[in-house]
Amino acid sequence: MSKFQLILLVSFGAFIIIAVMLFSFSRGSGGVPTATITIWGDIPVEYFNNLVNSAGLTNDHTLVLNYSYKNPETFDADFTEALAVGGGPDLIFITQDKLIKEKNKITVIPYANFSQKDFSSTFVDEADLFLGTNGIYALPLSIDPLVLYYNKDLLSKSAFVAPPVYWDEIYKYAEKLTTKDPAGNIIKSVLALGEAKNIPNSKDILSLLMLQAGTPIADYPSGQNSPRLQSELSNNFGLTLTPANAALDFYTQFANPAKPFYSWNRSLRSAQTNFASGDSALYIGYASELPILKAKSPTLNISVSPVPQSRVSGKTLTFGLIRGVAISKGSKNPSASLRAILALVSSNTSLTLSKILQIPPARRDLLSNKPTDTIGNVFYNSAIQSHGWYDPDDKATSIIFTNMIEAVTSGRARIDEALMSAEDQINALIK
Repeated sequence: MSKFQLILLVSFGAFIIIAVMLFSFSRGSGGVPTATITIWGDIPVEYFNNLVNSAGLTNDHTLVLNYSYKNPETFDADFTEALAVGGGPDLIFITQDKLIKEKNKITVIPYANFSQKDFSSTFVDEADLFLGTNGIYALPLSIDPLVLYYNKDLLSKSAFVAPPVYWDEIYKYAEKLTTKDPAGNIIKSVLALGEAKNIPNSKDILSLLMLQAGTPIADYPSGQNSPRLQSELSNNFGLTLTPANAALDFYTQFANPAKPFYSWNRSLRSAQTNFASGDSALYIGYASELPILKAKSPTLNISVSPVPQSRVSGKTLTFGLIRGVAISKGSKNPSASLRAILALVSSNTSLTLSKILQIPPARRDLLSNKPTDTIGNVFYNSAIQSHGWYDPDDKATSIIFTNMIEAVTSGRARIDEALMSAEDQINALIK
């Protein structure tokens, strides 16, 4: 063999070794090709990066998670535009109130890959909103339930040892905790109920009251196999009084100056600010609002309890925002996207995310191991009891609920008229 042939052989040998090494590296572990999965979500980038590092998601060299924060206000438009040009993410974070609007942009996970039985035994009841006829639209990550924050000092001052457990107890709390000046202007309020625009959670509080009263608000009459979704606001479900009517009547009466328990009006500050300033004794807000309330008023002596319940319904529930992760129809690698989803909703990752966001996880096994502190315990119990509804368009229904409330409080419409108008508008959205 000539010297030239020897050099050529060695060169080819080195090339082959390098090629094999590069191929092996690109294959990752277990012979699975490395995939870069793009995720769009509503949590801050630093939170997601913390999750990836703390939960050990970087240990799987077959997956690279590329996360981008997207403003919830523009998400739908951004997502639609990206898909239209053949782009967009592989995965999206989505809450149940946005699911109906985004369903046609999501790839369903077949029950063959994740059975309905396994889904229901793994995640809380509210997660069933993510189920479809042929599969799963999203796997749950976390739940942000509505809870009742209360000012311990204001309650003690009026000799209340604890916040109300039932809604009908609010009346006696209002008598002592709502104060007015000689002209009838509200100085301190028991609780922000009755209006819409200065109560940021008004739609969800009214949804809570309706769900407790017994209406699903919008539903598939015969399950997911029904032809289409429809509003249930006018359905009396065999009862004397329509549940939605009872809920709207109860909610709006606290903004009626003629009522002895009148405690809120549209001239007051935002409900959250009013509570943080010590001018409201009670506040219905999300678990995720606790850090905000503490930041606004570090010295405020507050605690947390479950939201009040209906004494007659026999149900114990609250309203919750459940966040899930779904596969976009724009994903170029659905199988790798599914692997990424399963990693994100695993027990270890879900618990890590829960600690980062300071809200409960959606997994039953994690929720069964409840925190020992009062606040954490209330959050976990409320997550288990959370419910929601099939909201066809969260932004549009927010306007519909605001108009429905203000039609009653302004005297423009009776309760039943406001409900019928809201029902017609919701059904129009669904069509």
